[in-house]
Amino acid sequence: MTASARDGRMDERQRKTRVALHEALGRLVARMDYADIGVSLLAQEAGVGRPTFYRHYASVDALLVDRLRDDLDRQHEWAARLVAQEMPVRDAHLAVSRYALDLIATQPRLYHALLDGSAGTNAVTLFKDQIAQLPTMAVHLSQAERAGVAGLAVGVLAGAVSGFLLAWIEAGLTPPPARAAELMVDFLRL
Repeated sequence: MTASARDGRMDERQRKTRVALHEALGRLVARMDYADIGVSLLAQEAGVGRPTFYRHYASVDALLVDRLRDDLDRQHEWAARLVAQEMPVRDAHLAVSRYALDLIATQPRLYHALLDGSAGTNAVTLFKDQIAQLPTMAVHLSQAERAGVAGLAVGVLAGAVSGFLLAWIEAGLTPPPARAAELMVDFLRL
């Protein structure tokens, strides 16, 4: 389900609360270690009570995963627009990768918590779902399906993307997103 579909099922108050929680998590991660962020602190930063937090999320980790899903949904929507414009596949991969890296560069500590496992979730699993659904991957995945190895191809790509992103964040977001996108696409032969 896309972010807009999830949002469409929420009333305005629920959307505002969700946005406030996402923004509060971003502010807290920017100034402290993810592991030190608890529900009470997060709720206080967002201006909501603990019960309100728990009406939306089971844990801080669940909030972080929801944040990533929203970001991945926006990336998916971007990729779908590029495919609809019939952009050449490599150019579409570069554009989608650049979009993702630019997004990560705005909140590197948040993404680091997702990618290094400290959030208690497996980012590779989230990336597997994303890669399998990205319209820019259709050509590559159809080739893998014909060879009977689509699941393996998605798993390898998800692990490689996760590892690349973590290493890029730990290198201080160097090289810049545009160059890093080129390297990622070339390394993964997309």
